[in-house]
Amino acid sequence: MIVEVIGSKKELEDVEPFYVEQLLWGTQSIPKTYGYLGFVPKEGFYLKMVCEEKEPLRTYENVLDPVYRDSAMEAFFQFETERGGRGSAVYLNFEVNANGALLAAYGSGRTYRTFFTKEELEAFDCNAAVEEERWNFQLHIPLKILEEIYGPLNLGRGSRFSCNFYKISEAKEIEHYASCFPIHSEIPSFHMPEYFGEAVIAETV
Repeated sequence: MIVEVIGSKKELEDVEPFYVEQLLWGTQSIPKTYGYLGFVPKEGFYLKMVCEEKEPLRTYENVLDPVYRDSAMEAFFQFETERGGRGSAVYLNFEVNANGALLAAYGSGRTYRTFFTKEELEAFDCNAAVEEERWNFQLHIPLKILEEIYGPLNLGRGSRFSCNFYKISEAKEIEHYASCFPIHSEIPSFHMPEYFGEAVIAETV
């Protein structure tokens, strides 16, 4: 996956979109789901995900609510330190429903994750919008917060990291699971960084 360098958030939708099309664990279909990820040097990442879903289930309204029980889109990231290689097993999860409720944390496994502080959650500037035939969310992932977790990353052109993007609902009436990069596991869980795909920040202008 190529992550393009952009000048600002305004250019985000000019980048090549990624698609969430890998159906998982018995899922037969999902609403069309795709997104845009761009990197602003010395600032961080901007992400927008879109789901062509009419009247999405959106019960939860507060940060750190279990939004995966609604209709939700999610983004997981794992970065490497300047030393190169998997210097850390820590990965980040961002999970959002159509109300813009954000569940975000970091850690090295599905359990015992560390939730972000109120100030960090505000810095992600997460917001959602619902239209007649689709909904979306946008958020900012500041480099400052990433480096508080990982230490110096020196992110720039040619830098590599891993990630995956998901569509989910655990609500029985609409239960479904899908990912951008395939997950080759019979265990239903998105918390499997071994199945994250490789991303590289574009080296050319």
